[in-house]
Amino acid sequence: MPRFLVGDELGNLKVLRVSSENNIASTTIYQKKSSSVEALAVGCQPTGTKTNIAGFSDGSALVYSLKDDDSLDVLSEWKEPRLKETKFIGLSLSSTTAFTCTSSGVLRMTPIFSGNRDNSQPSPSQLASLPTRLSDWRLSPNGEAFAYGGDEVDLSVWNTELAFQHKQENGTSVSTENTKKRKRGDALFPAETWRAKNVPNDSLGLRQPIQINSVTFLSSALASQHLLTGTSSGDVRRYDTRASRRPVAIWGEIGEIGGVKLVKEGLNDNEVFVSDHGCNLFSLDLRTGGIVYGYKGISGAVTAIAPSPSIMMSTSLDRCARAHSVIPPLNSRDRKGEILQKFYLTGVPTAAVWDHTLSGGATAANDESVKEQDDVWDKMVHVGDDDPLTTRSTKTM
Repeated sequence: MPRFLVGDELGNLKVLRVSSENNIASTTIYQKKSSSVEALAVGCQPTGTKTNIAGFSDGSALVYSLKDDDSLDVLSEWKEPRLKETKFIGLSLSSTTAFTCTSSGVLRMTPIFSGNRDNSQPSPSQLASLPTRLSDWRLSPNGEAFAYGGDEVDLSVWNTELAFQHKQENGTSVSTENTKKRKRGDALFPAETWRAKNVPNDSLGLRQPIQINSVTFLSSALASQHLLTGTSSGDVRRYDTRASRRPVAIWGEIGEIGGVKLVKEGLNDNEVFVSDHGCNLFSLDLRTGGIVYGYKGISGAVTAIAPSPSIMMSTSLDRCARAHSVIPPLNSRDRKGEILQKFYLTGVPTAAVWDHTLSGGATAANDESVKEQDDVWDKMVHVGDDDPLTTRSTKTM
């Protein structure tokens, strides 16, 4: 049966298992008091051990292994120096490396090991400086690039290795004057490979604000060249970094209440799930951008979407986790997705992921994908972080 990990505002990490009869069983595996869970991500060790990472509101990040019996072993833990109103907006994990990104633009790469390799101490963390006011950060499926977007921060793609190798001149960040020159000249930052251009002015000739709430890579695309974003204006926008800096497709009025909150690629072909700040959760067809179906009966804004091969789990502000049936876009003419089961949680859930576990403890993790990511980390040149890195903000005009 699929196993999902859920974090809530009370600092609990829980395992939810869905049985063949669609019943949901919950087990609390960890609790951090006076702190809420902000983000979760899943990885896998070469031995098949499930490795996961959680980010908490007090700035701490926890890397842990999860066994088939739902017991937890802490592998690594550290704390991110925080500023006021800063939070984790992106996490990613391979078998040897953890990434954390905060809304203030602090990107950290931390080596993690299940044990001491060759009796040597692991390398210290490396830092990279990104723009501030970020809303979402995502690592590409092959680990070679990452993307982000936010409040007046348009979609941008960076080379992962170069982001940690680049050092600012004299150990300082780009000055405000130089940053303004970069904006006017539309130049990219040293590790930045592509940056989107804002959509044209509206019918009144007014500039349209940039407000990206969610970013996702389309894993089926080669070289991570296709991305989706969800915006506060209610749009889902598709980008092809080879074709244009502006969206190749804009699907408007998807987010009916408060704009699009989450965009999550499904596991079926041409499938993506979208939620807004109301109670709406939709399945979209990537070929047309049309809504295939919506899920009825959700009474709170969706806080997380976690697809698996057989079902999809969602969590919402009404303190419920819901198991949904999923119908591929190609087979949805006479069938629609529905809520299979609802489970009440004691705290408001804030994050959820499927940990790639199927029935009987089998894993659906792609070993070749894991090996490909590990090769990227092994080739990286370590750059010290003795000099503090400061963040900078940017706007695309």
